[in-house]
Amino acid sequence: MTIDVLGSGTLRVVIVDDTADLRELLRHALVRGGMAVVGEAGDGAAGIEVVRSTQPDVVLLDLSMPVMDGLEALPKIRALAPQTRVIVLSGFEATQMAERALAIGADGYLQKGASLGRILDQIRDIVGDRPGPPATPGEVEVVAPVVLAPVDAPAHDVTTAQAPPLWDAVSLAPFAILEIGADPPYRLVSINAAGRSLLCVDPLPSEPLADVAPEIAAAISNSRLTGDGEFEANVQDRPVRVTLRHTATSLLIYLHEITDEIGHLRSAIATTAHEIRGPVAVLCAITETILEEELETRHVERLMTAIGRQSRLLDSITGDLLVAAQVQRGTLRIDSRTFDPIPVVTAVMEDHGLTHEALDVEDRRQVHADPLRLQQMLGNLISNARKYGEPPIRIRIRSGSEVSRQVCIDVEDRGPGVPPDFQPQLFREFSRAGGTVAAGSGLGLNVVQTLAQAQGGSVSYQPRVGTGAVFTLSLPAAGG
Repeated sequence: MTIDVLGSGTLRVVIVDDTADLRELLRHALVRGGMAVVGEAGDGAAGIEVVRSTQPDVVLLDLSMPVMDGLEALPKIRALAPQTRVIVLSGFEATQMAERALAIGADGYLQKGASLGRILDQIRDIVGDRPGPPATPGEVEVVAPVVLAPVDAPAHDVTTAQAPPLWDAVSLAPFAILEIGADPPYRLVSINAAGRSLLCVDPLPSEPLADVAPEIAAAISNSRLTGDGEFEANVQDRPVRVTLRHTATSLLIYLHEITDEIGHLRSAIATTAHEIRGPVAVLCAITETILEEELETRHVERLMTAIGRQSRLLDSITGDLLVAAQVQRGTLRIDSRTFDPIPVVTAVMEDHGLTHEALDVEDRRQVHADPLRLQQMLGNLISNARKYGEPPIRIRIRSGSEVSRQVCIDVEDRGPGVPPDFQPQLFREFSRAGGTVAAGSGLGLNVVQTLAQAQGGSVSYQPRVGTGAVFTLSLPAAGG
């Protein structure tokens, strides 16, 4: 949270948005446009306190934020400052969210991604132009809370010793896959974790399909198995689409839940688009600022740092999407080697603004894993920590309590933790807890689990003693 001490005579604005780079760009544009930024905050709760202290003329309020989102903060801001014009910002299209915001007291709605000049024009249209000399604020910096996200215990994927190499490529797919013998009684060869979850069974190798999934077995028996095909069936009273694919010696069965598949896909597209649009909006605004203004070297350096930060965020999002696609195609590659994890961990921490004081090292053994995948997994866990938890965020490298062959990396926060009813779904693809205010594609935790299991490791969640959450990434120790 930042509060500026200013004189009067200009339009006084408070910016409430969880992206610090965007706040800086908006502040620069507003001051250049003759307005004065009297306060900033990174979440709705902190924003309420800034409004209480400054009583501004205008509040620019992001809708999607951690701790308290804009829709929850808006009525409280309206009650504290009845004369203040509240203009909401969002990366969502100006339809449903705009209507909700206007219905509970917003004076206007601005779309993120618009040019800074257009944003200024829209503010003037909504508020009424009150020209004045650009302010030169003196800032008093107060650090605001950041937030953390959760995970849950993984379902360890098991295949049979006789499983063919093909199974290595599909065993981690986020949808159910069974491999059965090509001839009756269609005995089970392999089943992946998603299949066991969908069927609610943990079968033994060579069990007849009729004992494992009687509905599917009956449907297959009644169909013509002369080639590949698709049909619908019920599994555990849930409709699924069944896809049959023949191999040289067996039959692969792909099961997709019909009820939730389209809804999950639409939700995933919307949330991922929103997550991508944030950094894209910042990068566009930075480009506009650099092209249109003569900037001091120190300001250019800050903007270049912001470009790097937002580019890494985009790289993280697209990296998760790529892993999800590779898993579905069976082309995921892991380049495991022996290395010291401490430099990798500290580099990821620095990228996410965590200092060395936030790291506790109890185990200095090397690990046998993919260092680039470790960056991706740990980056996802820290990003989730910032979105859904509360500080302080700490990282600990330690030995497994009972499995000495594993090196564990804990990501710990002091937030509310994961609701018990959501914990079983934490690692499911595109899964997001109901009522979550922070944006996210729902891919990050699934990607962490997929990559950890592909390297012979795991990831798990447990509540922190007292309050908070602990997410543990376990990797094989070198020589273990």
